[in-house]
Amino acid sequence: MKGKIINSIDRTLKILQLFSLQKPEWGVSEISKELNLYKSCIHNTLYTLLNRGFVNQNPNNGKYRLSIKFFELGSVVLENIDLRKIVHPYLEQLSQEFNETVHLGILSEGEVISIEQERSNQSLQPQIYIGKRAPLHCTGVGKSLLAFLETERIEQVIREKGLKKFTDNTITDADQLKKELQQIRKQGYAIDNMEHEPGVRCIAVPIKDYQSKVIASLSLSGPEFRINKEKIPLIKEKVIECCRLISQAMGYHCLDNKIETESRL
Repeated sequence: MKGKIINSIDRTLKILQLFSLQKPEWGVSEISKELNLYKSCIHNTLYTLLNRGFVNQNPNNGKYRLSIKFFELGSVVLENIDLRKIVHPYLEQLSQEFNETVHLGILSEGEVISIEQERSNQSLQPQIYIGKRAPLHCTGVGKSLLAFLETERIEQVIREKGLKKFTDNTITDADQLKKELQQIRKQGYAIDNMEHEPGVRCIAVPIKDYQSKVIASLSLSGPEFRINKEKIPLIKEKVIECCRLISQAMGYHCLDNKIETESRL
């Protein structure tokens, strides 16, 4: 459907997209510099959002932050994603069995975003929370999503997002990453071997829908001394089985009712 972009709404959305977990507060001057917009336009936009209750203003520094209204709207979206409802019992089951953090991630604008999780009761556990964004190239969930994209899209992600180094184990060479993605497609799972967070190991498996399309990935994460080489084979099989059942519930079927381990690309 074709239409006309409304500049004022487009400007408002650009302003809203600046707010993040890393920088939750923005001032008018900061936004003006970041987006190259007139301060008067920004002030009027923020005043309208403030009047409608979508932003709050910090009385100490005059900066703005998103209000609870966005959480309310986000909750409506999340509650209507059937995938979360289907996956949650499996998250609980895996988390209880291994007493480790399990989470569900989806692809969003060249990154992975967590949309559901079940935390362990261990004092030492990964810093994963709903709404957190992470790179694709160095996380288990991210690599298992990236591996099943079309070649052109993989190239685009690498080009636009880069291969930032987070730990000594982070893959920062494009050719090496592509080889690993090929292996992930063959074996049907990905391992984050302390590539994003020091000392954290993760095993992730893709989830497919009725069109055999990868729509999400589920991972189990924990400290490397608990998710050691001896335990990886068992954890891997359990995560694969859970994702097979979830994929079936999403309408995915193949001849032997197992998640395909060969690439469709």
